[in-house]
Amino acid sequence: MERMNLVDYLKTIPKPTPTETGEKEKLKIFLVTARKSSRIGLLLIGLPSLLISLFILQTLFHFKFGFIRWLGENTSSLPTPAKAVLIFVFLVGFPMIAMVLNLLSLSHFQFDERSREFQVTFRIRWWNIFIALAGGALTTFYILHILADTSLGGR
Repeated sequence: MERMNLVDYLKTIPKPTPTETGEKEKLKIFLVTARKSSRIGLLLIGLPSLLISLFILQTLFHFKFGFIRWLGENTSSLPTPAKAVLIFVFLVGFPMIAMVLNLLSLSHFQFDERSREFQVTFRIRWWNIFIALAGGALTTFYILHILADTSLGGR
């Protein structure tokens, strides 16, 4: 009889719950890895930089590069606004994407539900910082070029 009471008693004992370490209550977000974003960023900055360099060399030294000639001949079927949008996306959009991507790879977001805090920290990775600055500089250069060209009555 006493054994039966012990079995019943053991069945009614509440089961222990493991204590939480606190890591479950924190949300950590790593958006992009630094290595991937630097490789993608180099590509997104390198191609427009190459095209701008070819345009500058052509203007300064009066060279005729085959790629630029091909670009002018093969896009002649497109209307002018479509060409302008494509060039703008290539020369401004790509470096902007590279800049944002590399800044996101440097940042680390953390939300603590218990204390209701949202923390943003930035890691120092010089290669990603350089790519983000180069993307911003390239974007700024081309936008300022467009502004100067239109304000001075360019073509």
